[in-house]
Amino acid sequence: MSQRLVFAMRQRVAFVLVLGLFLAACQSAPAPAAGTAASATTGTEILWDRYGVPHIFAPDHGALFKAYGYAQMEAHAELLVRLYAQARGRASEFYGPEYLASDKWVRTNGLPDTAKQWAKGQSADFAPLIESFAKGLNQWADEHKSELSASAQAVLPLTPEDVYAHGLRVIHYDWIVSPTRLEGRLKRWEDEVHGSNEWAIAGSRSATGKALLMSNSHLQWGDIHTYFEVQLTAPGVTSYGAVWVGFPVLRQCFTEYVGWTQTTNNPAESDLYGIVEKDGGYVLDGQVKQFDTHTETLKIKQADGTMKDEPLTIRRTVHGPIVAERKGMPIAMRVAALDRPKMFEQFWRMGLSKNFQEWETAMRMQQLPLFNTAYADRDGHIAYVYNSTLWKHATGDYRFWQGVVPGDKSELIGTEIVPYDEIPKVADPSTGWVQNSNDMPWTSVYPMVLDSTRFAPGFAAPQGITQRSQRGIRILSNLPEKISFEDIKRGKLDTHVETADQFVDEIVATAKARGTPVAKRAAEVLATWDRQAEVDSVGMLVFYKFMTAAGPSFASIGGFKVPTDDRRPLDTPRGFKDPAKAMAVLDDVAAAIEKEYGTLNVKWGDVLRFRRGNTDVPGNGAPSQLGAIRTIGVSPFKDGKVEAVQGDTFYGVIEFSTPQRGEVLLNYGNWSKKGSKHIDDQLPLASKKQLRPMWRDRKDIEANLESRKVLN
Repeated sequence: MSQRLVFAMRQRVAFVLVLGLFLAACQSAPAPAAGTAASATTGTEILWDRYGVPHIFAPDHGALFKAYGYAQMEAHAELLVRLYAQARGRASEFYGPEYLASDKWVRTNGLPDTAKQWAKGQSADFAPLIESFAKGLNQWADEHKSELSASAQAVLPLTPEDVYAHGLRVIHYDWIVSPTRLEGRLKRWEDEVHGSNEWAIAGSRSATGKALLMSNSHLQWGDIHTYFEVQLTAPGVTSYGAVWVGFPVLRQCFTEYVGWTQTTNNPAESDLYGIVEKDGGYVLDGQVKQFDTHTETLKIKQADGTMKDEPLTIRRTVHGPIVAERKGMPIAMRVAALDRPKMFEQFWRMGLSKNFQEWETAMRMQQLPLFNTAYADRDGHIAYVYNSTLWKHATGDYRFWQGVVPGDKSELIGTEIVPYDEIPKVADPSTGWVQNSNDMPWTSVYPMVLDSTRFAPGFAAPQGITQRSQRGIRILSNLPEKISFEDIKRGKLDTHVETADQFVDEIVATAKARGTPVAKRAAEVLATWDRQAEVDSVGMLVFYKFMTAAGPSFASIGGFKVPTDDRRPLDTPRGFKDPAKAMAVLDDVAAAIEKEYGTLNVKWGDVLRFRRGNTDVPGNGAPSQLGAIRTIGVSPFKDGKVEAVQGDTFYGVIEFSTPQRGEVLLNYGNWSKKGSKHIDDQLPLASKKQLRPMWRDRKDIEANLESRKVLN
């Protein structure tokens, strides 16, 4: 039976029941389940555990959102306020000229106006929740104003429009398209570090008969991508998870009933148009139309506290704003889902779901424009959804729409999106698992069950399978028939480097046959290396330096001997086309290591450091392109060392048992507040590859309580 037919049958059979349950969740909700706890008081409680994670128990949804805003400010006030100022396009007014480029990007794309439209576009029962969230932010600020910098105080008060603008800036104008992504696309057109892992294991493959979910986001360790971990409990709400600071809902979420996690999928959702100018306007379908032009004033705070005004002239076409000029041609940009204001509400409805049918009803809202999404629930079901709001286009493939397309034809301007029933998805596959590591949807199950020819061509970038996905498929394919919690935990923390299996044997053999003495010494180190990126792994440094010098797809040494074939994810790529170039690179790399370190036998943990606050401990894990599930992106080398700056952020393993079992970690800590011990208190656990319990029950939280706050 086809996957589409399975979905359709479920939807028809369950429609009446789903509708009733969903409407009930949207209105009144049942009392919390035993164990997760009605509050011991009549007010709203924020229980902070010893890792700085807030566990919020509230009598109603409005009180819950208010307390959630309050808790975010307690942990991240300076960061959150500054991010909201950036979302207004006014950060340079409060913080200085270093934020001018950010302000220009935000104002050119009209985020403040779109945020106002979003505020007006909320449903009657959800809009008050965002208002409550903003009230919580401001209540904390009112009570702790002396703890805020003068710049942050000047931004206050915070508004619901700030919340929506921040969501737009993170999702639509960073994940879908950012200044860096835009520049890269334009450069590729002229020439002609987001990531994550997710696994879901069905109850039928689990050793306990309960579904398992592995959630693992890879983000930059700071600024706009800073994550916040929280538990939210109120009538009908039993959520635990994490999301970007400043968001009022959870992105990675595990309730007593359902859970999901997400990775980046990069559908073609920001279209660039080359505008043909004529007679002071632009050409569309043979007619000259006038630009919509206006000038805004950016205020820029100077070092002496004075303000400098700078005009910003913004031109718009029917496509969108002019964001660049190339080849003497203005470039207009059209971003998907700006007319879908209920992104936060969709996340909220997903978290209120009690089963797959209700969860899928929330997904059908299609307000969230991005993300591969892996799902599991306590009924044992799993699913993978290539979530998107892809424009419907009559012509062109992914590469076409990632370039600059003619702007003088209205037929190329998308106005409708591909409906939910036509996006790639899989439910309860026969393998008993789904996975994604930022690869195409077709490899979410292996052997593959999705046929790419049946879907719109703009869904997936033709970049080939990622090395992390190759590693994930290999791990999952070799697990026992009945998979345990510990199996998935080991897989998540696995530092084995997939690319080492692809290339080390040939590097060693070639060096022994034709390498210089220093290349042969390097080959000896690689031959005995455990092919892992553990703290004590010797050989990882040599391999990392070689792979970096060889370049993406071995471009600097002539390419792969056997290129990547998505139909053979466990067997390709292999080897290098030009052995002479490969040996020259190995010789250079090995000589440089011996010169700097005095030996090739360097432990990886002596090179890779986990540093934050007052903590500096040995690191483990490998950069994404090397193919370790334990992913750590690193800084440039300084004094022979690199620092973790990206990669494993919030991650965990969840078993949908009763009571639910979970172990998690937020690698760098749950606070950014200056002076807090929670800035870096989880790094030692990360260094040891240890997770911590996901405390959900009040008795466990009370046993690990650091402080308590009661809000009225």
